[in-house]
Amino acid sequence: MSFFQNFSENLKTGLNQSLQEAQKLSQDFTPYAQKISQEFTPYAQRTARSLQEKFGQIDDISELPQEYVELENKVETLKAVYGSLLSVTSTYDHEGYDNPLNVKETVNELSKNISLKVGKLANARSSEEAQAALLAANPNGQPKTLNHAISTTVNLSALKIQQSSNDDSFDLVAQGLTSIGETEAKIGVARLQQDKLIQQKVNEQFRRQLKDNLNRADKARKLVENKRLSYDAARASLKNARPEKEASLRVQLETLEDEFAATTEDAVSVLKEVIESSNILDQVTELVTAQLAYHKAASELLDQLLPNLQNLRDEQVAKDI
Repeated sequence: MSFFQNFSENLKTGLNQSLQEAQKLSQDFTPYAQKISQEFTPYAQRTARSLQEKFGQIDDISELPQEYVELENKVETLKAVYGSLLSVTSTYDHEGYDNPLNVKETVNELSKNISLKVGKLANARSSEEAQAALLAANPNGQPKTLNHAISTTVNLSALKIQQSSNDDSFDLVAQGLTSIGETEAKIGVARLQQDKLIQQKVNEQFRRQLKDNLNRADKARKLVENKRLSYDAARASLKNARPEKEASLRVQLETLEDEFAATTEDAVSVLKEVIESSNILDQVTELVTAQLAYHKAASELLDQLLPNLQNLRDEQVAKDI
């Protein structure tokens, strides 16, 4: 056999093997391709149907049970209420919410902490020391409440007065300022206790309702919407189908109708559970309880402070006469 005959035979054999392997690969891939097609087609049909409805191109939309519609409206109301309340009560998550100077102080503290870490890094003698400097926690300062800010300011003012004057009248002012500083610090502690209670018993519960219960309701509603879109898309397909496809499409429609009804029934149960488990009044009661405890503590502390200040004021007036 000549060289060219050998080459031709080898080429023919190689091509046949490649063709057989390609056919086998195609056969192996076919089930996966069919599965992907089957899964993608309903999604595409639902998407197309949804867009047509949104643009007003279709008005033949299956009606949902009245009970389900009412439950959906209640769930939407709950979501709005929880969201609105949390947008306000989340204020208690931020320690310095009542102190306008807090933002400026925070920036200054951040700058100091960065400078401190840079200094530690510059003095680090090993990679371990450098890593420790980077990971070191920032030094904790005093709380950033307005009461603590007042306490710090009046205490520093009292110290300045004591250091700069031996005047008895000025000493009375320093005593008064020190008393205010002690009281304001205690009020600040009471406010932080209030905030912690609100964070735990109000804000965490609001977030749990939004994340868990109402999210579960949204998932159930989404399933109903998908089943409804699939059912309506199938109805439209059957209406416009060729005679030879009507039988298979009718069977498919009946299956989708049963799934739509079952999914809606399940969703009704879920929505009822979510609505029944909502306890907004419990949370707002905890909110008011925490506020009342704080304001009572603040009132009592100020009530104890005021007579002392009045006595110091009267004593100062007497000394000045």
